[in-house]
Amino acid sequence: MTEYLDTVVRSGQVNTPPGSYRTVKEWGVNSFMGPHSTVLEIGCSTGFITTEVARYTGATCIGVDLHGKSVATAEESVDGYIAHRVSFKQADAAALPFDTDSFSHVIVSGYLPFVPAEVRKAHITEAVRVLHPWGYLLIALYYYRTPPPQQVVEEFNAKIGTKLSVDGDRPYWISLFDGLPLTLEYNSEYEVLPGGCERTEMYLQHLHPETREDWKENLRLFNENGEYLNYFVQVYRKVADDPHVLLQLPRGGIYQTKRISRDST
Repeated sequence: MTEYLDTVVRSGQVNTPPGSYRTVKEWGVNSFMGPHSTVLEIGCSTGFITTEVARYTGATCIGVDLHGKSVATAEESVDGYIAHRVSFKQADAAALPFDTDSFSHVIVSGYLPFVPAEVRKAHITEAVRVLHPWGYLLIALYYYRTPPPQQVVEEFNAKIGTKLSVDGDRPYWISLFDGLPLTLEYNSEYEVLPGGCERTEMYLQHLHPETREDWKENLRLFNENGEYLNYFVQVYRKVADDPHVLLQLPRGGIYQTKRISRDST
């Protein structure tokens, strides 16, 4: 994994969440994020999500990552317009250096496939710990809509450093949030459409020239893996530990609804 992360830093690659800018906007709108918010991004890489959240919403944002070079690059990339609201810190997602109930929003996204399956649940539990009651846990994760060939997954893991498996379908990733004091506020689903030759070449042109040859192979693997991928964007809310809290479950009550018109006046 470290080799790949070093390549990301050297190349100038922008490590976005599934869905890129669209996902950042979905998170912000559907979690009522604004200048009053305090946001932690776990696994911030070179800082794209942390800085874009600050730009879009005016929130105070902290990004943490275990990879020191990524954190240094994130710090160097913050522009003066938002520098007073953004900071980065090297930290372990399994033992976050923050008090319980510290943040109004916590983001968990692209880093999770890079850690072993047996610790993912513990990482999410730690994320929930630092989230204050009624705060929002923001998620965006790829999943296999159909099982890929084992060879595809093994080659992808070996080159990129992920810890994916062919059974990493939607129920698997959703199960990581079971049993935690969370209620699902928002969910959207997307199919991945791998990039064609023109888009891939455009992507390469925005990377540092000396790293482009290596990235050609990375992008080939991303596109090959992407043939089997969907992703979801979710917003959970942390439920307060209070016996008097009123919640409606299932959400929306006994009836389900279907929009049949939209007033345009």
